[in-house]
Amino acid sequence: MSDEQERPGMHRRQFVGQSLGAILTRPLLPLLAGCASLATHPVTPVDGQLRLRLDAYPQLAATDGSVMLMPAGTDVPVYVMALGSNQFAALSPICTHRGCTVQIRAARLVCPCHGSTYERDGRVVRGPAQRPLTRYPVELTGSELVIDLRKTA
Repeated sequence: MSDEQERPGMHRRQFVGQSLGAILTRPLLPLLAGCASLATHPVTPVDGQLRLRLDAYPQLAATDGSVMLMPAGTDVPVYVMALGSNQFAALSPICTHRGCTVQIRAARLVCPCHGSTYERDGRVVRGPAQRPLTRYPVELTGSELVIDLRKTA
């Protein structure tokens, strides 16, 4: 019998294969996890407005819920943030410091480029950004949320 056949446990080829697989996939895990948070919902503006039926976006029922919308004809998404008590904010995700795209991090929005941090309503919590995120007017009528992309709040 060979030395490999006599010893219980993992053989060298198994060890190398599994170790190499773990090393190569570990750096990709955060990217794969981030893909779920990047899921966008395509929407079509009508006369510059987005109309969302809240029952179609159950994420917005939670106080810290959020949805990323991609209006047709644009390449910049709109973040819709639930603020609690039937209050909502619709924000541009473009950081006012250097134009990077902020990321939704539960209670806050964080710029991955320079660390600017914003409240869920777009106000600056921590710089270097000095100005709030662009905010679009939002009106709740019954169970429909109307976001006016032609104006800023």
